[in-house]
Amino acid sequence: MYHPRLYGRYYDMGFKYGKLLYEKVNFGVPIISNEKMDFGLKSYQMLREYYPEVIEEIEGFACGIQDRPEVLGAFLLSLGVFDTTGQCSVFAYRNKEDVIIGRNYDMRYDFKKFTESSLIAPMDRYAYIGQSDVFIGRSDGINEKGLFIAMSFVNGTKVQPGIGFHFIIRKVLENCSVTKQAIEVVQQANISTACNFLIADRMGELAVVESCPQGSFVRRPGAGEQHLFITNQFQSAEMKAFEAEGVAWSKSAERYQGMETLLGGMDGMDLQKAKAILSDGCVCLDLKKERFGTIWSVVSNLNKGIIERAETKPRMNNYKQDTRLAWWLQKRSRS
Repeated sequence: MYHPRLYGRYYDMGFKYGKLLYEKVNFGVPIISNEKMDFGLKSYQMLREYYPEVIEEIEGFACGIQDRPEVLGAFLLSLGVFDTTGQCSVFAYRNKEDVIIGRNYDMRYDFKKFTESSLIAPMDRYAYIGQSDVFIGRSDGINEKGLFIAMSFVNGTKVQPGIGFHFIIRKVLENCSVTKQAIEVVQQANISTACNFLIADRMGELAVVESCPQGSFVRRPGAGEQHLFITNQFQSAEMKAFEAEGVAWSKSAERYQGMETLLGGMDGMDLQKAKAILSDGCVCLDLKKERFGTIWSVVSNLNKGIIERAETKPRMNNYKQDTRLAWWLQKRSRS
């Protein structure tokens, strides 16, 4: 897992990371099919309208790897559309005084070499720690305001040129401080594929946005509930019609039921309990035949700013605290 620290102007952040990967691993944009290229180029133009600042970062990254921005953008925006993507488990739990989140990212084991956990601090935007396997986009993250967002793939009935989930998450982390704002940013996006987004802030506002090209629906905790969680299915009646079959192999239903049981039996949550849930056999994936499973896990206390991450299959004792966001905030306050 790479651990870049990127801050400043968007173009400069992109150039720094692209040049680093080019020099260290000779990274270049993989050749993709004509179908993916056409899809990606159409989506790239839509991203230019949705989040023009990140286009500057793509241009810088492309310069760093000595390639064309349009080719890089088309590649990035075709990811997670035509191929297997993350089969994930995520939860958020609100105590009286704080909010605890937990996240397993499940993917093909050979993708582990592409994973990264980045400190991102764009000029005049919120700083955050975000995890990813797509270089510029993000699959989850926690920003300086204590806002958390994470996605889980849903096998939807439709795909269309549009905004990939990893860029939606970036826009949320860089521009939103509370759940209400994040919901608005997610719903503004003309999303390309079906996804769940779990969002939580340090005030205890929890929400799941079930989103797909046909529309979206917001779920919140039920009466008396203190938690929300997602796997790889829509749960609302409003969105079930837009979900196709095809996730049984990743045990999405079993993971959902497992978290429902584990979270429902909790009287309060802390980081140790969160780690126990993520490492439980009914939540943590290890599909040896498919060579697919949990490749990183994150737990956090959003109110205290504590972030811990396991960069392999999670165990109670293999999490390490990430202090880069606190380091950056201190550095920024001195300048």
